[in-house]
Amino acid sequence: MSWLKRALARNPVANVLVLAVVFNLLGAALVLDERQSALEHAKASSSNLVAAVARDISRNIEIIDLTIQKIIDRIDQPDFSDLPPDLRRQLIFDQVATARYFAAIGVTDANSRVIYQSRMADPSILRVANFDYVKVHRERPDVGLYVSVPIKSPHGFGWGIVFSRRISGADGSFAGIVYVALSLDYFTDLFRRMDLGSEGSMSLMRTDGKLLVREPFNEEQLGANVSLADLRRGHANVRSASFLSGPSPLDGIPRLFTFTQVGEFPVAISVGRTIKDVYAAWWRRAVTIGVILMVLTAAMIALAVSLRREFGRRRAAHQEALHNEALFRGAMKGAGIGTALLSLDGTVFKVNPAFCRLFGYTEEDMLSRTAADLTHPDDEAPDDGPLLRGETDFAESERRYLRKDGTEVWVLRSVSLVRDEAGKPAYLIVQFQDITSRREAEDRLRYTATHDELTGLLNRSAFEQRLDEALAESREIGIRHALAFLDLDRLKIINDSAGHVAGDSLLRSVAGALPGYLRDGDIIGRLGGDEFGIILLGCSLDDATAILERLNAAASAIQFRWEDRSYTVGASIGVTEITPASRSPSALLAQADIACLTAKMAGRNRVSIYRPEQSDAVDRHREIAVAAGIAQAIHEDRLRLFAQRIVAFADPSQERYEILVRLVDKDGSLVLPSVFIPAAERYDLVGEIDRWVVWKALTVVGQADMPDRRIRLHLNLSAASLGDPAFLTYVLDAIEGTGVPPEILVFEITETALVSNMTLATLAVGKLRDIGCQIALDDFGSGLSSFNYLRQFPVDMVKIDGSFVRSMTTSNVDHHIVKSIHQIVQELGAQTVAEFVEDPMTFAMVRSMGISFAQGYAIHEPQPFEAVLSGAGARMETSRSG
Repeated sequence: MSWLKRALARNPVANVLVLAVVFNLLGAALVLDERQSALEHAKASSSNLVAAVARDISRNIEIIDLTIQKIIDRIDQPDFSDLPPDLRRQLIFDQVATARYFAAIGVTDANSRVIYQSRMADPSILRVANFDYVKVHRERPDVGLYVSVPIKSPHGFGWGIVFSRRISGADGSFAGIVYVALSLDYFTDLFRRMDLGSEGSMSLMRTDGKLLVREPFNEEQLGANVSLADLRRGHANVRSASFLSGPSPLDGIPRLFTFTQVGEFPVAISVGRTIKDVYAAWWRRAVTIGVILMVLTAAMIALAVSLRREFGRRRAAHQEALHNEALFRGAMKGAGIGTALLSLDGTVFKVNPAFCRLFGYTEEDMLSRTAADLTHPDDEAPDDGPLLRGETDFAESERRYLRKDGTEVWVLRSVSLVRDEAGKPAYLIVQFQDITSRREAEDRLRYTATHDELTGLLNRSAFEQRLDEALAESREIGIRHALAFLDLDRLKIINDSAGHVAGDSLLRSVAGALPGYLRDGDIIGRLGGDEFGIILLGCSLDDATAILERLNAAASAIQFRWEDRSYTVGASIGVTEITPASRSPSALLAQADIACLTAKMAGRNRVSIYRPEQSDAVDRHREIAVAAGIAQAIHEDRLRLFAQRIVAFADPSQERYEILVRLVDKDGSLVLPSVFIPAAERYDLVGEIDRWVVWKALTVVGQADMPDRRIRLHLNLSAASLGDPAFLTYVLDAIEGTGVPPEILVFEITETALVSNMTLATLAVGKLRDIGCQIALDDFGSGLSSFNYLRQFPVDMVKIDGSFVRSMTTSNVDHHIVKSIHQIVQELGAQTVAEFVEDPMTFAMVRSMGISFAQGYAIHEPQPFEAVLSGAGARMETSRSG
């Protein structure tokens, strides 16, 4: 080796040639290293792009999922199915966000029929039963949010992807689905905004390998299965990766593919950059490096070896710096997200074109300024101190900025710290992603959740929340407020004569005018229909009444014009005081409602102050509330059967009972028939109660272990049931279905029931007697024509009205009336029952008269029917064994 060194020392040319060879080898190594660096840079750039797009899609899917779950929560509310169809549709769609790309929102029932659809008033034309998202939810209850393959709407809505969730019944059964169809335009618009390079691609696919959408867009590729292609490699095992792929099965172009899963959803986003684009910058640098090496070699031959070596070293170092800067500049310029480079003091020294497009400033405008200068004046500037202190390497926040034209923009601000070779902070890289549309959608969703869409006022839920806050404030500091309930008097007339469009216009006008007659800070809400609620904060009842009187006078003066007609409006207003002693927001609303009802009953168009002595209105309000509670109690199976024994004087061992009904309140207390039966009769609910009693009583007896069937049951029938042609069929089906012998049944009817519909009553009673049932005429003697009904209407027994029986021991007249009724009924071949036997003296007296049966608290107090039936069965068994 020493001879070589000596030769090189003697021959500078050879020395230069060796050095040239070395430099060329180093150049080749540098080219290879740069090629790997170009690949890594392309992977990093693609990863950033994929991550940004994935965040946008993830947030959009989150909004869709929240929308679906909100609709399901609304449908699952206990009283939702009882609401009118139009109101149910309004509640479903008026309080959910409808983003720009939502093609449609729909709800199906358990039979896969579309019952609600946001774009169509009549969704019955839609057929979704054969779509995969319906079948999956029907067959797999464990599926959460399901993402369908692209579907082209037959109704002109274009291509879309359906996101859906299952609706389950109380028992877990399939009850339908809620779905949101998202237009493919959302994805294609998003993808086309990205810088994919020449012949680049971006795809969204399900994690099972089904292609959902791809840019470049091709309808024939939608739904294709790419699970076995290089494009899908590794998706099943990792959340994100980058890899070089051979020719794509979709267009035959080899690419660098980078993918990541979108949040926790079953979809992944993939971007593909062509191999040509990946290595384009490297190829230019490789050519440059080759040229430099050739020039360097020639220069080394021409110059002295020592100078050549020094010059070559410096030139190579300088060239490397230029290359690195060019690489970074290219990455910034090609990024689709606004990016700025900040000095450690926050001064901007570089921005990319996407930043300029986002904020409207040129790069020259931003130089030497700080990004904090763009912060909204109502917000604080971002604090990057933790990054500079080394407490974290990355920070992300949502912030509000002002563009150059003064418009507001919400961005996702992501900042990273770049360190030099010594590990010291060098500068900050800050990215700004526009999220204004998402924030606006979230704001709309929050607004619609608390405001009435028609009037813009607070909705009932939000108003009740403010009322609860006002009551809490009153209890805390003793301040008094006033609550008013305003009901427009003639809205129904306007709706009926001019249409609901006119009625809606009036409601909007009233809602807009109300604040002008109230004080700043007073709270207004639309409670439903033509009803408005007003909270006058810190206002005494007298002052509130004066304000409301002026408001009422203004409402009375309104002449609402619609087309060629003019309407007088007017309002009825009820007001109550909010004090520390007020029980609850619902009680306050009820008081204001009662006062408003009192105003209506007094002639309308006036203000009424709630008074506890408004008994008529209170009773009316209570009856309405009771009627609503009855319907809910029947639905929730909160009716209970009780039984009171009827003693037969001829055979005291006979088991005979009148079946009574009780209602169990939500707090577990029993409600007597005298409270809820009048309300049930007024609001046509007593027929449902009769059916429930017949079905329940026969079912309990049919399932009981009775030694024989000597028991007799008395069941009361209302006028509504006797007048219902379908009720007789219901009774006959119940008898047949339970296997209970009709001979043990006695149906009790009143004179009132007979008068209501004599023809249908005669037909029903005749049929019941034909199959072996007995008929008892209840409360006999209370009407003037009681004996006349005995002539027209054959019965098996007569129950003497308790008002005569109760006082027959002290009233000679009542004693003779009871005795006369018994004698006449006995002559007609029927039996008699004395009701309201309350003491032993009365019991002995009716027995001495020869009356057949006695019933009352002196004999037996009503007890739960199952317990009574169990005791009767035990007594029958003892009697048989004896």
